Amino acid sequence: MFALHAIASIAIAILASGPGTDPYPNPLEPIWVISASQEVTFPSQVLLSLVAEADAEIVEITLYYKLGGREIVTYGYPEFSPSRRVSAEYAIGTDGPRYLPSGVEIEYYYVIEDVTGNTLETERFRFVYMDPRYDWRELSLGSLTIAWHDLPEERVAAVASDVNRRLEDVMDLMGLETSPPMKAVILTRGSASQSFPFISEAASRGHIFGGFAFGDYDLFLLIGLHYNGMVHEFTHLLLDEAVDSPLARVPAWVNEGLAMYFESGSDEPSLTVMRALDDGRLLRLGSMNSVPGRPRDVGLFYAQARSIVGYMVGAYGRESMAGLLQALDGGQDIDEAIATSYGKSLEGLEAEWKAWLSGDPIPVEAETAPVESAPDLEPDSGSEPEPARVPDPSSSTMMVVVGSAGTAGAILVFAFATLRLRRRTDEPD
Repeated sequence: MFALHAIASIAIAILASGPGTDPYPNPLEPIWVISASQEVTFPSQVLLSLVAEADAEIVEITLYYKLGGREIVTYGYPEFSPSRRVSAEYAIGTDGPRYLPSGVEIEYYYVIEDVTGNTLETERFRFVYMDPRYDWRELSLGSLTIAWHDLPEERVAAVASDVNRRLEDVMDLMGLETSPPMKAVILTRGSASQSFPFISEAASRGHIFGGFAFGDYDLFLLIGLHYNGMVHEFTHLLLDEAVDSPLARVPAWVNEGLAMYFESGSDEPSLTVMRALDDGRLLRLGSMNSVPGRPRDVGLFYAQARSIVGYMVGAYGRESMAGLLQALDGGQDIDEAIATSYGKSLEGLEAEWKAWLSGDPIPVEAETAPVESAPDLEPDSGSEPEPARVPDPSSSTMMVVVGSAGTAGAILVFAFATLRLRRRTDEPD
């Protein structure tokens, strides 16, 4: 049985003097580092330790660090007592409001100053923040890196290969020639209990959380090695890359619809849409900018988003969807972007999709747009033939937005689902 917190200590540099030598050796520089190390107390903090010496009294030490690939540099002041030889410590919180997901690389360095004004900027130290209780392994394929424990490497390699091939298709639709390095951290239910961020009892009641994605870190955590869940989350990360303007607002139905469009599985969500159509329960497209808060509407939201996006790609081609994303990236709202890319209003597109589901004639407004392939997409026996099959809800990733409507917003998840959180903004300590 493991203790509540797992602790690991790793020395980065050891330059200590040997027995019988001058306790204050005089190297070429007036200030030098004896050792630098980190101790991971998972999941609460990382303790950075420094031992340094100088010809004169050391009076100030500043720590600078970056999380992941961020350009933002955070600084803080380690605790120490001024002396010619000092031991300094600084704790980086990794839970609660300062939660840090497993798999994030931490890069840091020190600037040390003595009483005479001499300064030393140390080398950059790097390590990956992970739960040290487990024997982590990594596999890289193209731009993908998968970290895991307690799984056969052959199985991980096979899934990684399948996912990598699917992501080439995602990149093609989104107009991406290259992909940023992306990372998946695959957990067991045991390791997920401390690796996942805290979710309130009220938020988690009745739901099973399968994963969390972090767009700004280009990584996600997922329980189990699931093709559908990985494709879903990697699609979100690639969408963050394709639509990265601070002015962009991607509606949840576009974001989640694309992620589900690229999954594979059963036709269950399509049947959900057809039943809602028959019962008059379809959600208005204009109300789908965020995922609904009522659990009973969540399944329909995802099924409907998948169906709408699948129809748009099938009827108008990938170029129009790519144009929609470019328009959103340019700062247009969804109504303007639909008009730019599809030549119709949002309401017109919705009416056309509903008519296609019902097998009715295309509405007048839709007839004015170049819908060359729409006649080939007539529903057959109540199930629409879509370019990619929709996942079985028992194995798919499903999310509920509880924060920003943008692609980096916070999202609660159900089933093998994911909660996407905006990365914290670090302020100087």
